[in-house]
Amino acid sequence: MAGLSTEETTQTAQAQPAELIRRIAGFSVGCTILAFGIVLSVKANLGAAAWDVLHLAIAQRVGLSLGQASILVSAILVVLTVLLGGRWTVSWGTVANALLVGWAIDGFLALGIPGAASIPARVVYLAGAIFFLALGSVVYTRVGLGAGSRDGLILVLSQRLPLTVGRVRLCLEFLVAVSGWLLGGPIGVGTLAIVVGTGPTADLLFRVLGRGYLPDNVRIPESRRR
Repeated sequence: MAGLSTEETTQTAQAQPAELIRRIAGFSVGCTILAFGIVLSVKANLGAAAWDVLHLAIAQRVGLSLGQASILVSAILVVLTVLLGGRWTVSWGTVANALLVGWAIDGFLALGIPGAASIPARVVYLAGAIFFLALGSVVYTRVGLGAGSRDGLILVLSQRLPLTVGRVRLCLEFLVAVSGWLLGGPIGVGTLAIVVGTGPTADLLFRVLGRGYLPDNVRIPESRRR
């Protein structure tokens, strides 16, 4: 096969930094969208997402913001994942994810988004939360810059326990939600709706957006395009 011309080689070299910038931008946008979904779930006043039940409880007890509590829990999960032999799941993207989501949560809260008062408003907020939680996770995941701290722990536990990734996620979120509730976090019908609704919504979005830079051995429903 003939080698690349000088012009083609230059274009390829220039394309690589541009592609990385696009991926980092997509990663940042995905984390921001995810944070917006988290804030909507809290403002819906129907019970927060499982992890945020714990985050809110910690924030209230320790005197942190919701974003700071999220970052703190992420750091603890990264350490736990490494201790369990999951160093391979941790990358700079894992750290960036924790920081960006935490900062964006506090940023959206600072905007003073009002809480939902009426039942119809709560339903709209909850539906929006489910959509944006799924969209944010799909957007930042498909750029392939690293798993989030919670995802990394789930992958490691699925290796160590006789359970699939989906079952590990379900069991872990149940334990986290109950723990957060016992500490004073808000649990409710919204918590269950988010657990049940986010996965199928993410599957639908993967079909629309495609797998992006995820390797072929990652089993997701998606259309055959990048």
